[in-house]
Amino acid sequence: MLTTKDKIITASIKNFLIWGYEKTSLSMIAEDIGIKKPSIYYYFRSKEDLFTTCINYIMDSLEKSLTDSIKNIKSSKQMLESIFTTLFEFNSNLSLLVGNSYDKPVNMLNLLHLGINRFCAVKERIDRYYDTLKNVFIKMIEIGKKDNKIRKDLDTNALALELIAWIEGLFALSTVYSSFNINTMRNSLYNNMWKTIAMPESQKNGFFKKKPFSKTISLGTKW
Repeated sequence: MLTTKDKIITASIKNFLIWGYEKTSLSMIAEDIGIKKPSIYYYFRSKEDLFTTCINYIMDSLEKSLTDSIKNIKSSKQMLESIFTTLFEFNSNLSLLVGNSYDKPVNMLNLLHLGINRFCAVKERIDRYYDTLKNVFIKMIEIGKKDNKIRKDLDTNALALELIAWIEGLFALSTVYSSFNINTMRNSLYNNMWKTIAMPESQKNGFFKKKPFSKTISLGTKW
């Protein structure tokens, strides 16, 4: 059972995602959950306070989901799949919250960008989230390199950032390109991502495949 405070936060996230900060009013949020506008002030000092709380709520939930998703996984490939799936599922659940279909992700980056430009506290919280996400990927990459599953020539820090950019780029594209259904392509996208960073089979055993012996005889050979 959700408390009134939880209902306010959920309704606020929905409205901020749909309408943005400026066009969302406390009256709209109150109407969504069937309470009077002054009741919101019992829990939150202002719309700014409510917005900041919503960003913290999203970031906290996403961080917990990510860390929990890899807690008992030892394989780097399974870790990547779990991180990938967690981010997709979280985004899809936000889509359902705003009334979209499961297959139509929302562009959460718009909301984060709005918050960064307005509130210092929001900027700091978003930075902490991306630090956490980057460290989750770094852990996965380091395990993969140690187990000879991920290419050792790739810079770990840069690769972690590339993976973040890759996934969030897919979310952004799916919100503006109607022919791109991110969920139906999920497995292919994940497999392509893994193939890009995986150690080639020829190097997994610590050696390169030997070239076949050439039987060609030099023209200078004496008979």
